[in-house]
Amino acid sequence: MAHLTKGLRDTWSKLGKTPRLIILSSVAVVFVASAIALAFSARGSQYETLWSNLDPRDAGAIVSELERQGIPYELADSGRTVKIPAADVHRTRLSLATQGLPSSGIVGFESIQGNSIWATDFERKVHYTRALSGELTRTVKSISGVRDARVHIVLPENTVFAAHKTPATAAVLLDLTPGMELTPPTVKGIVNLVARSVEGLSPDDVTVMDTSGKLLSQDYRSDSFGGQVSAAAFEMTSRVERELEARLLSTLTPVLGPGNVVCQVRAVLNLDQVRIVDDEYASDPQGTLRSTQQVTESYQGTGTPAGGVAGGLDVPTYATGGQGQSQYQRTETITNYEVNRTTRETVVMPGGIKNLSVAVMVNKELDDDEKGVITEGVTAALGLDPLREDKISVIGIAFDTSLADAIQAGMTPASEPFPRIYAYAIAVAAALVIGTIILFILRRRRARALEPEPELEPLPMEDERPTLSPDLLNRQQLREDIERLARVNPSGLAALLKTWLLEDDY
Repeated sequence: MAHLTKGLRDTWSKLGKTPRLIILSSVAVVFVASAIALAFSARGSQYETLWSNLDPRDAGAIVSELERQGIPYELADSGRTVKIPAADVHRTRLSLATQGLPSSGIVGFESIQGNSIWATDFERKVHYTRALSGELTRTVKSISGVRDARVHIVLPENTVFAAHKTPATAAVLLDLTPGMELTPPTVKGIVNLVARSVEGLSPDDVTVMDTSGKLLSQDYRSDSFGGQVSAAAFEMTSRVERELEARLLSTLTPVLGPGNVVCQVRAVLNLDQVRIVDDEYASDPQGTLRSTQQVTESYQGTGTPAGGVAGGLDVPTYATGGQGQSQYQRTETITNYEVNRTTRETVVMPGGIKNLSVAVMVNKELDDDEKGVITEGVTAALGLDPLREDKISVIGIAFDTSLADAIQAGMTPASEPFPRIYAYAIAVAAALVIGTIILFILRRRRARALEPEPELEPLPMEDERPTLSPDLLNRQQLREDIERLARVNPSGLAALLKTWLLEDDY
């Protein structure tokens, strides 16, 4: 074992710098990959959500079925979420769907299929009411924004006495998705959906509220015209005011500048629905001939003719006796014409403007001429009518923008004399340059230290140079060798001197 270790150590010491880096990098990559594989293998199968937000009854039925099929599972969210291995999610969902799971604890008309023929009328009525409530609950839950719902229906007892008959009622409890709010048309749709699904149920007898206790159906009672009373009036008035304000801002902002004008409009609307019937009879031209009746009377004989004088009175129908021949004839014609009649029926719908009050505030001092120009423009833009006693007020005053300035100052970053990113870039570049220079100098010194010292050739001896003895020549040669060794390998020289000193001690 020691021999093997020594061999590995010798082999490692003989390798260069590049092979060593390659071997170390390979070992590090293998180690990281092994750790990742071990972590994934320790986690086991990945679980995915099978069903979430379950009713406790449905969660229990699903867990029982999973245990029967031998499928591993995990529970989360206080038992309302069931997770199983990802590979079994789709197959298990289809298998549970064939068994009607999850049913959300709602029972519909399928619950009355197996009713016994021996059930009483009361039991049949209870089952029918429960099934109808369940079907309505399923329908209401399908509406966007509704997470869960409960529908309660009260059906009255049948009676032969009309005076004792009570209307049906219904209550709807909604659990809304967090952050969602139902719009008025949606609430009204739920009210009408429930009312039209139950026989004898009026929309006025349907109550809708959410889980926070807020009554949603209080402003949707029908009036005599089938409209909405308070909510519709408020919505209509607000819509008219906002539209007029937007029209004013679009007219004044290009002139006065953004943020330099504020407009408020108060509108009083006529919310009465009026029906006017106007009948007009015309005498000219003459109407269409409808009928004609003509009566003709004639008389011939003795005596005074009908219509003669009786006692000085001219009574045509009084006949008196007389002698001689007499003759009488009368013709009467009655002609009937249709009367020229014109009927106009006018229905005035609610929403007409009865009165407008307009306030315009400008962010500067205004003189009389400027106020007059703005007043004239606003009057023309909104169609203000003096006959309606419309009012307009134009005020010029400097706005207080201290809060907006403080918020803007807090949101604006402080200006720097020199961008920080440029300072970082310069520092990094300087560090790279300095590091490159230092590395280059160190490599030059190392290469120079590893170069062998060139052999110094002895200088030619001149004839006039004095001849040295062999002992002096040996000493001089030894001195030169020691100096050269000190320059090339100082550590080796130190080791050699230490050896000599130890030899002298012994």
